Amino acid sequence: MTTAHLSQIIGTAVIDDGFRNTLLSNPKRALAQFDLEASDLRDISSIRASTLEQFAEQLITWRNNRKIEWAKPKPERIAR
Repeated sequence: MTTAHLSQIIGTAVIDDGFRNTLLSNPKRALAQFDLEASDLRDISSIRASTLEQFAEQLITWRNNRKIEWAKPKPERIAR
Protein backbone atom coordinates (compact mmCIF):
# COMPACT_ATOMS: atom_id res chain seq x y z
CA MET A 1 0.00 0.00 0.00
CA THR A 2 1.34 3.38 -0.93
CA THR A 3 1.30 6.56 1.11
CA ALA A 4 -1.05 7.93 -1.55
CA HIS A 5 -3.54 5.14 -0.75
CA LEU A 6 -3.34 5.97 2.96
CA SER A 7 -3.89 9.65 2.27
CA GLN A 8 -6.78 8.94 -0.05
CA ILE A 9 -8.55 6.68 2.45
CA ILE A 10 -8.15 9.04 5.40
CA GLY A 11 -8.84 12.13 3.28
CA THR A 12 -12.05 10.63 1.95
CA ALA A 13 -13.12 9.70 5.49
CA VAL A 14 -12.49 13.27 6.68
CA ILE A 15 -14.71 14.90 4.05
CA ASP A 16 -17.35 12.20 3.42
CA ASP A 17 -19.56 11.35 6.40
CA GLY A 18 -21.12 8.34 4.67
CA PHE A 19 -17.74 6.86 3.76
CA ARG A 20 -16.43 7.50 7.28
CA ASN A 21 -19.41 5.76 8.87
CA THR A 22 -19.05 2.78 6.54
CA LEU A 23 -15.28 2.66 7.11
CA LEU A 24 -15.84 2.40 10.85
CA SER A 25 -18.71 -0.09 10.68
CA ASN A 26 -17.77 -2.17 7.63
CA PRO A 27 -14.21 -1.40 6.50
CA LYS A 28 -14.15 -4.09 3.80
CA ARG A 29 -17.18 -2.57 2.09
CA ALA A 30 -15.82 0.97 2.37
CA LEU A 31 -12.40 0.02 1.02
CA ALA A 32 -13.77 -1.89 -1.99
CA GLN A 33 -13.60 1.31 -4.05
CA PHE A 34 -9.81 1.51 -3.65
CA ASP A 35 -7.35 -0.49 -5.69
CA LEU A 36 -5.79 -2.42 -2.80
CA GLU A 37 -3.94 -5.70 -2.83
CA ALA A 38 -5.97 -8.55 -1.35
CA SER A 39 -3.65 -8.88 1.65
CA ASP A 40 -3.85 -5.14 2.37
CA LEU A 41 -7.63 -5.19 2.09
CA ARG A 42 -7.80 -8.16 4.46
CA ASP A 43 -5.48 -6.57 7.02
CA ILE A 44 -7.07 -3.12 6.96
CA SER A 45 -10.57 -4.59 7.04
CA SER A 46 -9.70 -6.20 10.36
CA ILE A 47 -9.22 -2.79 12.01
CA ARG A 48 -11.90 -2.08 14.58
CA ALA A 49 -12.31 1.52 15.71
CA SER A 50 -15.12 3.75 16.87
CA THR A 51 -13.56 7.01 15.69
CA LEU A 52 -11.63 8.07 12.63
CA GLU A 53 -8.72 9.02 14.87
CA GLN A 54 -8.55 5.47 16.26
CA PHE A 55 -8.81 4.01 12.77
CA ALA A 56 -6.02 6.26 11.46
CA GLU A 57 -3.76 5.39 14.41
CA GLN A 58 -4.23 1.67 13.81
CA LEU A 59 -3.73 2.11 10.07
CA ILE A 60 -0.44 3.96 10.59
CA THR A 61 0.72 1.36 13.13
CA TRP A 62 -0.09 -1.40 10.65
CA ARG A 63 1.78 0.43 7.88
CA ASN A 64 4.82 1.05 10.07
CA ASN A 65 4.93 -2.61 11.12
CA ARG A 66 4.83 -3.67 7.47
CA LYS A 67 7.76 -1.38 6.69
CA ILE A 68 9.73 -3.06 9.47
CA GLU A 69 8.91 -6.49 8.04
CA TRP A 70 10.04 -5.41 4.56
CA ALA A 71 13.33 -4.15 5.96
CA LYS A 72 14.24 -7.38 7.76
CA PRO A 73 16.94 -9.34 5.94
CA LYS A 74 15.81 -12.66 4.60
CA PRO A 75 17.82 -15.68 5.76
CA GLU A 76 20.04 -16.98 3.02
CA ARG A 77 19.58 -20.51 1.82
CA ILE A 78 22.54 -22.76 2.07
CA ALA A 79 23.17 -24.65 -1.14
CA ARG A 80 23.89 -28.33 -0.62
